[in-house]
Amino acid sequence: MSILDLPRLHFRGFARANVPTANRNTHGHIDIATNVVSMAGEPFDLSRSPSEFHAHLKQLPPRFNAAGKPDPEGVFSQAAGYNACGNNHFSWENTRITGVQLEEGSVDTGDALVGAKLALWGHYNDYLRTTFNRARWVDNNPAEPDTTLIYAGQFTLSGEQAGPNTPSLFSAEIEQAHSVRWLGNGHITERSGHFLDEEFGRSRLFQFSLAKQAAHFLFNPEVPLPASLCALQQALAAEDVLGLTVQYAVFNMSTPLKPDTPVFYDLVGSIGLWRRDELATYPAGRLLLPRQASLGPVMVKVHADRVSLNMPTAIPFTTRAASAVSEQHPTHALGGQQALGDLRLEDDAGRLIARIPEALYLDYWRHHGVVDVPLQHADAAAGTLRLVSALGQWAEADWVLQSDSNQLYLEAPNRAKGLDYPQTITLQSRFRGALAAHPALAPRAEDGEMLALDLEPSARGEGYAELRVTGRRPGATRIVLGDGLERQHIGVRVLPDDWHLDDVPAEQVDYAFLYRHVMSYYELIYPFMADKVFSLADQCKCETYSRLMWQMCDPQNRDKSYYMPSTRELSQPKARLFLKYLTQVEAAAKTGLGTAPGSAPVPAIGSKAELVEELKTAIDLELSLMLQYLYAAYSIPNYEQGMQLVAAGRWQAGELELACGGADRRRNSGARGTLLEIAHEEMIHYLLVNNVLMALGEPFYAGRPLLGEQARQRFGLDTEFALEPFSEHVLARFVRFEWPDYLPTPGKSVATFYAAIRRALADLPQLFATGGGKSGGEHHLFLKELTNRAFPAYQLEVSDRDSALFAIDFVTGQGEGVALDSPHFATSHFQRLRALAGQFAARDKPFEPALPALKNPRIEPGAEGSQVNDAKALALMRLYQGGYELTFLMMAHHFAQKPAGSLRRSRLMNASIDIMTGVLRPLSAALMNMPSGLPGRNAGPPLPAPPAATVSADYSEGCAQLAQKCLELASYGRSLEAGVVGLAPIEMLEFFNQQLTDLSQGKMSREA
Repeated sequence: MSILDLPRLHFRGFARANVPTANRNTHGHIDIATNVVSMAGEPFDLSRSPSEFHAHLKQLPPRFNAAGKPDPEGVFSQAAGYNACGNNHFSWENTRITGVQLEEGSVDTGDALVGAKLALWGHYNDYLRTTFNRARWVDNNPAEPDTTLIYAGQFTLSGEQAGPNTPSLFSAEIEQAHSVRWLGNGHITERSGHFLDEEFGRSRLFQFSLAKQAAHFLFNPEVPLPASLCALQQALAAEDVLGLTVQYAVFNMSTPLKPDTPVFYDLVGSIGLWRRDELATYPAGRLLLPRQASLGPVMVKVHADRVSLNMPTAIPFTTRAASAVSEQHPTHALGGQQALGDLRLEDDAGRLIARIPEALYLDYWRHHGVVDVPLQHADAAAGTLRLVSALGQWAEADWVLQSDSNQLYLEAPNRAKGLDYPQTITLQSRFRGALAAHPALAPRAEDGEMLALDLEPSARGEGYAELRVTGRRPGATRIVLGDGLERQHIGVRVLPDDWHLDDVPAEQVDYAFLYRHVMSYYELIYPFMADKVFSLADQCKCETYSRLMWQMCDPQNRDKSYYMPSTRELSQPKARLFLKYLTQVEAAAKTGLGTAPGSAPVPAIGSKAELVEELKTAIDLELSLMLQYLYAAYSIPNYEQGMQLVAAGRWQAGELELACGGADRRRNSGARGTLLEIAHEEMIHYLLVNNVLMALGEPFYAGRPLLGEQARQRFGLDTEFALEPFSEHVLARFVRFEWPDYLPTPGKSVATFYAAIRRALADLPQLFATGGGKSGGEHHLFLKELTNRAFPAYQLEVSDRDSALFAIDFVTGQGEGVALDSPHFATSHFQRLRALAGQFAARDKPFEPALPALKNPRIEPGAEGSQVNDAKALALMRLYQGGYELTFLMMAHHFAQKPAGSLRRSRLMNASIDIMTGVLRPLSAALMNMPSGLPGRNAGPPLPAPPAATVSADYSEGCAQLAQKCLELASYGRSLEAGVVGLAPIEMLEFFNQQLTDLSQGKMSREA
């Protein structure tokens, strides 16, 4: 049972605590329910300097001199406390293993692990990227000494001679804050007359546990571990062991010699196994509570042959030296513990269970109050226990009612909106150390108007219950569990009711507003920032660090040691004011975030002619994007090729799935399939924008794909346009292409085109002919389930202003996702590409599955790209170029004949799609696998030029010309060397030669 079982490690050192003391409300000048600070009975005038309030606190009586004696002119005041400038830092100093117990017997102080260093750290700060992070000591209710929480993030064990850059022997993350569990008064019986005597005599016991299943529960495999540490590691393998429990006590606070300085405590502790169903932060065992105020609690476990007692703060020390021992030993020397005579562990009938010799428990610095003694009468242990001597008595609290969530912060109710913000915590009940359901568990609040409590059964079974705690009124109170000797407490702080601040527009949250409503309170009672960093009353400093202030106050970081304010009394509405203030600060700097010097902003579309040109630009853009997606997709081997790479040991199975999907290829087609799907949808966008263009009375526009400098000049985007094999870098470019307009981005984005087009469609008059009917053929490919569910009849038609606006919204919605909270967001191009990028980034090692194809391969020399020199590849590239021209000539011929005709029924449109799929796709894959003639690089499909020729507007004659084009390409393909191109593309071209001939001769219908 944790510390009461074996093995055990004991440690000792010092705790350094820089705890603020001006917040303890000794004079009733702080209203924690409203965070209002008063001076001379009136709320402090915030137009005055905070230093006036600090001076006021320091002069308030009673005051004390450096020796802690009453003195009207003394340097200490009770109101400011001994450390008004404390910053809540808490750390272990020079803390080392002092003894090892692997089996029953005495503590081994000569083990190789003795001398190893222990350290308690805070959480790594991602914003500041700092190491050496301090844990934090925070008082939930500063007026009460038993409400301390320690926010710590990491525990480490290092070798005796380890330096800052020496690897730890063991490290683990601490998953939750841990609170003071036993507060002792009179732990040092001697009094010196110092005004802090009560604090000098206090002891506090803490405990936290480290889960062995956690990702960062690590014994260092790179360094040799001492045998005793290996034994502990082996003990952790037991099925009922959850990890390690670390218990420590702090006491004997050092005397502060001047105000505003941290203090030190003696620190002793033990490490044991954390077993299933034990609380992480409360000691396990049977609880015996003292009858004398100076004594502390004892935990007991009766084993088969021995009794173990956990009593680190049970017996007080007698004397305390007047000053610290030395700079290396910053606490005061203590005399021996109070001799109570031999202690007898008995049942309630007086039968002896075990005897604890006085010499054993007085040997405190060896075992730190954790001792084992022989069992005398096992039968007697079934009843209620008591521990007695002539000078001390402890009685068992049969029931122990506790929770790991022992100090709560709750938001006040939002009465205007009828919202509560409850927390549900798990209670554990034990009867004489064993889990059991309490027969009359009835938690109650000391202030019933402040809290509402609802008790429910727990899915964890017998001995557990769920307690729902809801704040009703701001302030501090306690939840009481049990009665009499079994009475236990949970501290609760209900934060101020600040919900009205959520309704304040961001533009109103300037520095003055933020200071008045938030920062002034902390400036007044936590002056460490002004003393050590910068004053919160300095607007220039706060403005400079506005982003960092929001990050540190972000409610998501509330459980982190670095969260600010470290005292945790900031309500969520007040925290959100920091974000609004940041918005204001950054808005003020927008004058420097527009266009570059000398360039003009993108002009609004002012006429129908300008709109037509912008639509053509958007068509060129969609075409250029589509070809880049296709190029990257085809650079990834298909699934079967990927299987071969796995068999050859070049890919792992997980990499195959990421790149090419699963073996069934039904839903999971990997990165390759995702890019192809997006490219297909871009093709629909291309057609849909053409539908809008034709609804304005313009002819079909085939478009011109552009790369490099030409694309930059045409589109005005700073994201590179390039045909490039797939990589994480290329994927990042694609994410930038699809960046939504509702997420701010510097400069012009793809979304900019459509925002301007949409405004023009909405605002410009006389764009559409009255009663002109539908223009642009319908299609229902790639409309997604969400669109189909809401608009099952929609098939891309454009006939008037409303349908044109709908079409543009469809394009942007499919690309950008409408909004972050939209159901379309998850399936948008933007989010799918982001998710894909995240999958690649999450790999343990970088993985780029692409074939080594050229970037921007060219048939002819040119400024953009690299010319392919391999004759076979060049021949195939020319065939690809011909197939591309054929595809778009077929589309153009369809629209020339029947712009409003059905795209899905048109034989010309279907032929165009078939050429894309049956000719261009296999040619692209083939080119990706062919040498380019440049060392180490394959070829790839070239950036196609727009069609160099047109076909007759006459349907029959045009079809005949397209048939001839098919024949010429098929003949060219057959003329190539064997193996350069497969038969399927050639046969596809020959098929359409025949079909187009039949169409030209009227032997088949124009629509399928």
